[in-house]
Amino acid sequence: MIKTVQYNIVCENKPGVLHRVTNILLKRKINIETLTAFPIDNRAISTINFTSNIDEKKIENIAKQIKKIIEVIEVSFVVIN
Repeated sequence: MIKTVQYNIVCENKPGVLHRVTNILLKRKINIETLTAFPIDNRAISTINFTSNIDEKKIENIAKQIKKIIEVIEVSFVVIN
């Protein structure tokens, strides 16, 4: 069953992190519905928030894959429906 999920990622503010996150979704043919990214904590840390419609079997697996990115500090998600 397809669910709407919001992912919240805290990561180091370095070039290429957003590309690596979106590449994980691209490989699984998942579309990003909304996306925000902005620096926090004196611009050393960034937060990336995005919403996608994802098969519920893949929700936790995607979070685990994002967590494997070296610059990622924390990943959380909320199932909206």
